[in-house]
Amino acid sequence: MQKNLELFHNLVSLAASDCRFTDEELEFLAERAERWGISNDEFETAIAGISTGMAQIDLPDSKRERTKLLEEMIRLMAADGDLAEIEKRLCAVASAKMDFSNDQFSQILDSVLRC
Repeated sequence: MQKNLELFHNLVSLAASDCRFTDEELEFLAERAERWGISNDEFETAIAGISTGMAQIDLPDSKRERTKLLEEMIRLMAADGDLAEIEKRLCAVASAKMDFSNDQFSQILDSVLRC
C-alpha cells in the first residue's frame, strides 16, 4: 500500500506540472486511487499538497518499481490527449534519473502507448 501511495503522489506531481488538472487527468488519478486502495482523504491530501508547493517526484529504488512509475507517468500524460511540454520534459528527466537508456525509454513508451 505504501508503494502505491508513493506512486500516486508522483503521478499527482506530474499531473500538476503544467499548473492545471484536466478532467481526464483527475479521472485517471481517481481510477488509480480506487485500484490501489487509496482513500478519499489520502487523495485530497495529495491534491492539496500540490497547492502548497510540495510537488516532487520521488524515485523508487528497484528497477521494477521504476519501470512501473515510468509506465504510469506515460499513461497519465496520455490521459488528456495533450502532451504538455513540461510533462514530457519531466518524464524524460525522471527516465534519465532512473537510469533508463533512450532505447529503454522508447521501448517502455511504445509498449504503453500501444495498449
